[in-house]
Amino acid sequence: MRAQPPDASRREPGGAELAADGADEAPEPHGAHHAPAGHRRPAAALIGLAIVAVQALFVFCLSYPPLHASPHGVPIGVAGPATALHQITAPLAAQGTAFEVHVYGSAAAARTGIENRAVYGAIVVTAGGPRLLVASAANPTVAGLLRSTASRLGGGRTIAVTDVVPAASRDPEGVGALTTLLPLVLLSVALGVVLAFVERRPRRLPVWCVAASAVSGLAVSGVAAGLGTFPGSYWSNAGVLGLLVLGLCGTSAGLSAVALLRPLAGLVALTMLFLGIPSAGATVPPALLPQPWRAFGPYLPPGAAVDALRGLTFFGGAAVGGPLLVLTCWALIGLILLVAVPARGSAH
Repeated sequence: MRAQPPDASRREPGGAELAADGADEAPEPHGAHHAPAGHRRPAAALIGLAIVAVQALFVFCLSYPPLHASPHGVPIGVAGPATALHQITAPLAAQGTAFEVHVYGSAAAARTGIENRAVYGAIVVTAGGPRLLVASAANPTVAGLLRSTASRLGGGRTIAVTDVVPAASRDPEGVGALTTLLPLVLLSVALGVVLAFVERRPRRLPVWCVAASAVSGLAVSGVAAGLGTFPGSYWSNAGVLGLLVLGLCGTSAGLSAVALLRPLAGLVALTMLFLGIPSAGATVPPALLPQPWRAFGPYLPPGAAVDALRGLTFFGGAAVGGPLLVLTCWALIGLILLVAVPARGSAH
């Protein structure tokens, strides 16, 4: 009888098969250990609580400013005979810093001031009584404020109102500015973070950010024009929106691509959530917002974009130099950070 070769396995009496000595699993290195699942729960709980806190604070920052809106230096014009102007300017001055009064020599000059965006509206004293000029395209909320103010100054009498620069017929309340900017701002910041971690070639990161910004500006401008929220020049609006996306996407991508700067990327995102979007002036202009939103709004991309879009769409480009400068500066900051990524080392 031939001898059987040694079996690669052994069986215990109960039939369970055991691996041969040579195939035994290698022991874990000395000192190696696995963190119990319970140790990971506090970290998950802290992350969850942090996200909930951000959500609650974002809702607060989005709701508090419009609920506590009041005029702070709202520019308003007055025009008419000098003897009659005192009846208008004195009550306005009695409201403290609520209004910034500009005196014009005629109704035509006041109208020009509105069209140049020097004032939101004007009260013109005529022989037939006071008349109100407004520009609902500048901001429907301010136009409503001026109507109520003029009515009080007129002793409750009905005052003729002329809308010198009306809002878009398909968006008379101007809510399209908020619905356009809110998703665009949030997704632009997220886009930069995603590109920083997906693109493994740092030198191509600026190319992707610029290309994404251009495509986004063209696409969103088309959507806004189709919905009637910003019915002005398609290419001008696309340029403004592209600058907005590039400033946010480039800044977040450039910061996220460098490990040491990633906390700053988070700070930029939180700044846009808590300050940028609430102070954009989409529904309530900065002149009516409480602090700190009133101070920061004009210098952040969302507020600058809304201001530039309204100026280009409804006022023939009047007073858009400041907001375009803000958007350009943010875009340059983003590009500088992106170009510096290869020198500092990428996220990978």
